[in-house]
Amino acid sequence: MARLKHSLISGTTLSQLVIVANEKGGQGKSLIALAVADHAYLHGARLGIAQVDAQYRLAHALGRNVLTIAPVAKDARRDPAAEARSFTPLYGLIEKAAGRGASVLIDTGANQATRLAHWSGLVDLAEDLTLWKVAITLIVPYVAEAEGMRQAAQTATLLRDRIPQGRLVLVENERDGSFAQLHPASDAASVHRTMIAPLKAQATTLRMPSIEAGSWRPFEAARCRFVQVAQMPVEKVMTVTGLPRPEAKIVRGDVAGWTATVFDELDHVLPWSKRGGAHG
Repeated sequence: MARLKHSLISGTTLSQLVIVANEKGGQGKSLIALAVADHAYLHGARLGIAQVDAQYRLAHALGRNVLTIAPVAKDARRDPAAEARSFTPLYGLIEKAAGRGASVLIDTGANQATRLAHWSGLVDLAEDLTLWKVAITLIVPYVAEAEGMRQAAQTATLLRDRIPQGRLVLVENERDGSFAQLHPASDAASVHRTMIAPLKAQATTLRMPSIEAGSWRPFEAARCRFVQVAQMPVEKVMTVTGLPRPEAKIVRGDVAGWTATVFDELDHVLPWSKRGGAHG
């Protein structure tokens, strides 16, 4: 458990806006967004959380309200300005957080990054973020398959076009295998070579190891957080998972080890402020 105990980062940092996005679903966005939220919690960072989506997985896991910017397709047909107005609460959340020296995490669902990027350009969000002294981190996860990487590259390019001062962080999700072992003649290797590699030259790349689905799934179903699982008594793990003690210890260890690795990776890109208490 000691590996998960992070000390507060010294020095003063700017408020952070962290956007997790990939237009394609199933790339690990929810996992990395929850990890970012827990990473902020362990560092005592004040964090507002929003999702551009209609699902509530992050809110359920965190046990707190999450600002939701849901699709408004029907309204938009009658009133084109409705789409832009739907994002106004998000603007208010970011502005308020910046004024308090707090940070904001935006979890962007599948097929929603274009909406966020379009609105950001429409209101010239980049200009306000500079004015408010907010540091931006754009986190784009993807798995080792062609379409996921293709959409990741397009998402990263789109967001950086609208928020050019954002720091790009690519997260290689090893759920479907190692990127180093992509067959050179495969479509996936071609996309990685032609679309991802050029972005890597301008980005920070993090590794997200595979997490055993059978290990995490019962905790996810029980709406647990990573930090909760890592410190959960084995008796509680047995209750949550329905597993006997030896297997309960194994699945808890799987999740704790994954969490420690991902937190170590996030340490490189998320210098949270030590001001304020934990609001994760």
